[in-house]
Amino acid sequence: MRKLLAAAFLCLAAPALAQPAAPPNALATLKARGTLVCGVNGALPGFSAPDATGAMQGFDADFCRAVAAAALGDATKVRFVPIETPDEGLAALGERRIDLLARNTTFTYSREAGRPVAFAGITFFDGQGLLVPQEAGIASLRHLDGKRICVTGIAGSTGREVVESEAARLGITVTVIEAGGGTALLQALAAGRCEAASTDASQLAIRRVTELANPDAFVLLREVLSREPLGLLVREEEEALRQVVFWVVQAMLEADEFGVTSTNLLAMLQSNDPALRRLIGVEEGLGAAIGLDSDWSQRLLAQVGSYAEVFDRHLGAGSRFGLDRGPNDNWRRGGLMFPLPLR
Repeated sequence: MRKLLAAAFLCLAAPALAQPAAPPNALATLKARGTLVCGVNGALPGFSAPDATGAMQGFDADFCRAVAAAALGDATKVRFVPIETPDEGLAALGERRIDLLARNTTFTYSREAGRPVAFAGITFFDGQGLLVPQEAGIASLRHLDGKRICVTGIAGSTGREVVESEAARLGITVTVIEAGGGTALLQALAAGRCEAASTDASQLAIRRVTELANPDAFVLLREVLSREPLGLLVREEEEALRQVVFWVVQAMLEADEFGVTSTNLLAMLQSNDPALRRLIGVEEGLGAAIGLDSDWSQRLLAQVGSYAEVFDRHLGAGSRFGLDRGPNDNWRRGGLMFPLPLR
């Protein structure tokens, strides 16, 4: 009888003993380490590239800094890791080589489903575009019937599929050439290997300015071939860190809606608007639930700025690229950026 009871006890205890250990609290680990390890492109000016002093600058880089300001109290506490391709970035997250991926990466089913990663907020609405020689008189994809279109062809990219899908929809025939990533794409266009280059429109606009000897000889068409919502990623099951990253993005977007900037923040502290007072940390309530203090949003706005400031500084009117906000404008101004309420 004693043997039977012992065996029964072991059978009951085995499932409990076999339960996997709870995943580590990434936010607690980050705070203990004191540095956010952020994966970025590192070779795409406007989004992330080193300046003359070697400091990483750009739209994506500033979102890394905003997370560091909120979670660690200091926007400078970031170590940037250059990531060549989206697939490499997803692998780096899964292998815990980085805490956050901010590498102009499109939010897609295949990039999240079945992988140990989770998207933590959309930061930029993009779409695959077409760059063509000015003198060619090409105004749309229809005009490229029978022509060659260069795409990057790097691992995990969908440039070829988008072009072929749109061509099939229009009933035209195109030849897709995989020219390679980085500078190779526009070099192929300039060398005449194809009649158009196609990748994210933001990249084409930036690389046109930075990589072509005569940028005015090429034009970015207004036509957009796909939806490319770019966002930030963390590891799956690291919910504490995901919430921090997600609400950092929402705070920067809501600051844009309220007109709060790093330069007028002091004046805004005097506001009587309860929603605005919550946003800038005058009234407590936005920190404890996500493991932060009550000053986190005020800190990131002071040290990094609102979404509008970051966009303007690196991509918009304050940059050499002069990109229009377009779909990345606030919803009240006709854009798609709709911050979730911080209440």
